[in-house]
Amino acid sequence: MHKVILKMNRPFSFLWSIIKPYRYPYFIMMIAPLSHGIYTVMYNYAVKLLIDLFTHNQYITLKQSWQPIALFVGAHVILDGSCRAHDFAQLRCMPYILQNILHKVCKHCFSLPYVFFQNNFSGSIVGKIKGIGDKYVKIHQALKCKLSKPLLITLFSGIALSLTNIKIFLFILTFTIVYSPLAFSFFSKLAKMEQAKQDSWYHLFGTVADRVTNIFTIFSFATKQRELQNIKDYYEKVHNPLQLRYYRYDIIISIILCLFYWVFLISLFCYVIHVRNSGEISIGDIAFVMSLTFAFTESSWDTSMEIKDFLEDVATFRSAFSIMQIPKDTIDKAHAIELKILKGEIIYQNLSFHYPGNGTIIKNLNLHIKAGEKIGIVGCSGAGKSTLIALLLKNFKATEGDILIDGQSIYDVSSDSLRNQISLIPQDVMLFHRSVGENIGYAKDNPTQAEVEYAAKVANIHEIIEALPEKYNTLVGERGVKLSGGQRQRIAIARAMLKNAPILILDEATSALDSQTEQDIQQSINSMLEMSPSTVIAIAHRLSTIRNLDRIVVMDKGEVVEDGSFSGLMALEKGRFKELWEQQVNGMLV
Repeated sequence: MHKVILKMNRPFSFLWSIIKPYRYPYFIMMIAPLSHGIYTVMYNYAVKLLIDLFTHNQYITLKQSWQPIALFVGAHVILDGSCRAHDFAQLRCMPYILQNILHKVCKHCFSLPYVFFQNNFSGSIVGKIKGIGDKYVKIHQALKCKLSKPLLITLFSGIALSLTNIKIFLFILTFTIVYSPLAFSFFSKLAKMEQAKQDSWYHLFGTVADRVTNIFTIFSFATKQRELQNIKDYYEKVHNPLQLRYYRYDIIISIILCLFYWVFLISLFCYVIHVRNSGEISIGDIAFVMSLTFAFTESSWDTSMEIKDFLEDVATFRSAFSIMQIPKDTIDKAHAIELKILKGEIIYQNLSFHYPGNGTIIKNLNLHIKAGEKIGIVGCSGAGKSTLIALLLKNFKATEGDILIDGQSIYDVSSDSLRNQISLIPQDVMLFHRSVGENIGYAKDNPTQAEVEYAAKVANIHEIIEALPEKYNTLVGERGVKLSGGQRQRIAIARAMLKNAPILILDEATSALDSQTEQDIQQSINSMLEMSPSTVIAIAHRLSTIRNLDRIVVMDKGEVVEDGSFSGLMALEKGRFKELWEQQVNGMLV
């Protein structure tokens, strides 16, 4: 199994896994270019036969010329027939190959670790996903036509030349033996430069996409010129030097190879004249030899140029494919089971966690949340509150300890089955650029309109939606930018209500809102909590929002320092929660 995964991480092993189910039509499609090489030889040999006939006869009959006519017709039948076979084979495989490439790439990317998406530009990721498909098409076109056509013409022309005049063929072969390794060496180095250039381009594309995503922040801070300058600086200091290096080297090797090619052509013409003067070939032969020689040399040159482009396409494909070589999220076990929640009890057991390269965030934490219990978690920034939730969602794996839900370790169950039974209302709600109804209904497969509207009513947003231009069909804009922060939060509440999961998490769901909106949203949350038997974990910055919960857990530096009811914690003479409450009530804590 491990060896299979390693092979799938190799670009061409990956492509073969996609092509293999369609290998027979793909093979037909790829051998179709053979007709170009056969056509060139047959066509030019027909011309040779006609010239020989007219050399020996002033007048020829159709009976005498049946061979060249048959060759002419046969050449076109082979060419046209193979082209139609190619078109049919292409119809049977190419649309599905491209579909499967996109599916497999997206499937891999959606399985990458949480931290990968934290550390990389989304624009760069999307650029590479798109690049794999785009560059595969270019490689396919090169193999099918751009590279194969001149290569096959060179091959068949060379065979025909060797059968017609071995001396001329050996003369050309000598040139090819000297020229090919030299050209390949140049082109390999150029391909490495192209890959470096492409890596830089994906990074640049990612930074541009990041700025487009945050365009409203740029507008609000009037930093358009600064951001444009940053893009310009990267282009001039990083990307442009790579491009200039590439183009300079390309010019130098093109001049060297052109000079080499010109010397060869002059030498070849002189040698053919010498062979004809020696009487070794007929006039028809010389026409055939010269046409084949021209086809051979031109195709050889075209082949070398296409090899250059092909190697560059392979390099850019490898650059894009690098995303497929990033290991998938390995938190789940190979045979993880489905999580089954009957009650909703959560136990954090001797839990410790630290991010790579950073200090400990959670230290030997123990916390028992009873089924159906509603608890609040508070503490200063950096206390470990959000990390505690991220560990519960399996965004990261604990360094030590375990998390149990109804007695089942979350590390024995699949991440999807775990997350499917947890509703999350985050502080920063991100919506899809879809309709309001689709964003609410996202929590459930094929929800009815009645279910969506019921959830919206619980979240106190139904009337607001009804006032929109297209009601539930109104598009919210990318990330929901056409809606206010309060409206996005209400949609998140409606979505959580529709999901109706046995565990509900509120991650500072109202901290970014103004006081009036916060109060309105809190009423929506309270309505949902009253109707829900779920186990609830609420991370709160504003402590007034959790005073009516069953328990309040106070965290500091990754540890639980206090745990009790609101009244019980307020009764502690020098309690940490009481200190936080008094600071907030007195306006000292913002």
